Amino acid sequence: MTFEIANITASIPLLIAWGILVGLVFSSVGAAGGILASVGLISVFGLQDPNQVKPMAQALTLVTPLIAVPLYMRQCRVVYALAGLLGVGGVVGALIGSSLSSVWLADMRLFKPVFALLVLFIAAQIAWRLLRSSVADDEVSSTLRAADTFMQHVKSGGEACEIGVTHQHLSWSRVVVEFGKEVFVFHPMLPFFTGMGIALLSSALGVGGGFLLVPYMSIILRLPMYVIAGTSALAITVHSITSIANYVRLGVQLDYMLLGLLIVGVAIGSVIGSVISRRIPERGLRAFLSVVLFLIGLRYIGLL
Repeated sequence: MTFEIANITASIPLLIAWGILVGLVFSSVGAAGGILASVGLISVFGLQDPNQVKPMAQALTLVTPLIAVPLYMRQCRVVYALAGLLGVGGVVGALIGSSLSSVWLADMRLFKPVFALLVLFIAAQIAWRLLRSSVADDEVSSTLRAADTFMQHVKSGGEACEIGVTHQHLSWSRVVVEFGKEVFVFHPMLPFFTGMGIALLSSALGVGGGFLLVPYMSIILRLPMYVIAGTSALAITVHSITSIANYVRLGVQLDYMLLGLLIVGVAIGSVIGSVISRRIPERGLRAFLSVVLFLIGLRYIGLL
C-alpha cells in the first residue's frame, strides 16, 4: 500500500505487526516504545523526513497510555503525584524541544547519530544498575523487596491493590509513597525539572521519553519497575500531546492512514503487555529493556 504524505510503500500486516511490538514493549516496561516506533518508520518502512518521524512516533506512544494506564490504575500501580510533576514540567520542555528540533534536527544524517548516542547512554545506565543489584545498598534492596513482595502477592492470588501504590504524604518539600510494604520518598521539585529536561530531549528526538523516564525513576528515585511502567506512560501523555501539537503548528504534515494502521497494532500490543508484565520478574524487565536499547543504538551508529 502506498502512503502519499509519508511518500512510502508498506505492507499492512507488517505495519500492524510492528505496532504490536511497539505497544507490547512500551506497556511492559514503560520505555522504548517511541524508540521502536521511530526505528520502524525510518529503517523498516523507509520514512526519510525526520520532522515527520518525530510527531508520528510520539503519536504512537500516546496509544499505550490510553489502553494501558487504566489497567495499571485498576492494579494500583501508578504514582499519580510523580506523573503529575513530570507532566507539568514536560509541557514547558516539549514546547522548547519541538521548536528547536524542527530547525536543527531536520536532516536524517544528523538526526540518526544523535538518536543513537542517547539510546546507548541510557542502555548502559540500566545495564550497569542491573549488574550492581547483587551488591545493592539498602535503598536499592528496598526497591527489589517491594517488587518481590508485589510479585509473590499477585502470584499467590492476592489483589494487586491490597499491596499497590498508596500516597502517605504530599507537600512542597516531599512526596512519600508506599508500594509493596516499602516506603519511597523524593522532593517534588526534582521530578518537575527532570520532566522539563526529558520532555525537551524526547520532543527533539520524536520519542515518548520513556527511555529516559524509566532509568530516572529506577536509578534516581529507586522505584520498582512494577510502578514505573504506568507512571511513565501517564507522564508521557502530557508532554507528547504538547509536542505533537507544536509540530503540527509549525507546519509538519502527518500521514493519518499510516498512523491508523500502526495504532491498531499498538493497541493490541498494549493490552497484552499490561497483562503479562506484572508476572515477569523485576530483573527480567530491566534486562530486556537494556538489550533492546543497546541493539537499537548499535544499529543507528552502523555497527549492526
